Amino acid sequence: MSKDSRDSARSVIQARFQDAVDRDVSGLATRYCQEHDLQTPEGLPAEYLCLGSHAAVTRLIWQDFAPNWEEVVYVYDGTRGEQTRYLNAKLHLTVTLAAAGDEPTPEVQAALGRAEHALYALWLAWAGYQATTTDALASAVTEFEDAL
Repeated sequence: MSKDSRDSARSVIQARFQDAVDRDVSGLATRYCQEHDLQTPEGLPAEYLCLGSHAAVTRLIWQDFAPNWEEVVYVYDGTRGEQTRYLNAKLHLTVTLAAAGDEPTPEVQAALGRAEHALYALWLAWAGYQATTTDALASAVTEFEDAL
């Protein structure tokens, strides 16, 4: 396999990643805050901070994300579990951030760390699955390269 074909396949996978896996959870976060009557430290209903928060929360989670190919291996069973864990972590971060009044409290930082970890786990599974299920992208993974 040439380095150019590997890099080309990786580029295709990376370009599609965020659009393919990220979802707006602000509506769910708003409902959660309403149901649990969460308030910001100033007494404002936290649900107000959830509305329209998708872009900001997504930027927060993705700001330090850098795809790493060293740990990507072929994945045969899909990415549903990793995607669910990522979206749940994003939902938890959205609610925690709103309840903190958009302040970077230790709880918010912990929730952000969990969301970033879930995003990276999703990356590994998603990239591997894309390479596994698409012949044109199979060269992105070098899992067995040394075995040949």
